Amino acid sequence: MKRASIHVIFATVALCCAGVAGYDWTRLQHAHHVNQAVASAAGEMGKTAGKASTTGAPRNNRGSDDARQIRLARAMARSKAGAYDTAGPLFEELIRDERLDEVGRAALFDLGNMYLREGMGNSASGTVQSVAMIEEAKARYRTLLRATPDDWDARYNLERALWLAPETRSAPDAPDVKSQHNVKVSDPQSKDLP
Repeated sequence: MKRASIHVIFATVALCCAGVAGYDWTRLQHAHHVNQAVASAAGEMGKTAGKASTTGAPRNNRGSDDARQIRLARAMARSKAGAYDTAGPLFEELIRDERLDEVGRAALFDLGNMYLREGMGNSASGTVQSVAMIEEAKARYRTLLRATPDDWDARYNLERALWLAPETRSAPDAPDVKSQHNVKVSDPQSKDLP
């Protein structure tokens, strides 16, 4: 009886390991498929020299997760290459969906990063080249933080964008600076002093 139970336990453990291995194998095949599609899209990007082409993505299942991941990878590659004018519409296309899933949140974060890089220009000193681009980046980070408030990377980048282009609000009841400087001192000879 003891030997039979040991065989049953061993068979159960072996089946669990086989299940985990099968799951990992399917994930590996999926990653391999996505990598091939991204590589073929990158080759096409080199051939088209920056044209806004969406070829390379599967046409029959455009809404599937594979196609969305491929479009995200394509947009990220174009953004890193400095082709902001073609990367922006690809990111926006991924964000436009009603549901903001993992791919949509990544697209929103990367679009904010692209706007932040574009707003800073090529300067290493961190000087602002375009305040409008930094404002766009702040809007994207805030949208992402509304969907996922615990995204610390988006919080950090929003803080950085706010540091580069601070937002100041003047209080409506604040007195005029000129009136604060016009202080009248009473005559020292006056009798109302203690």
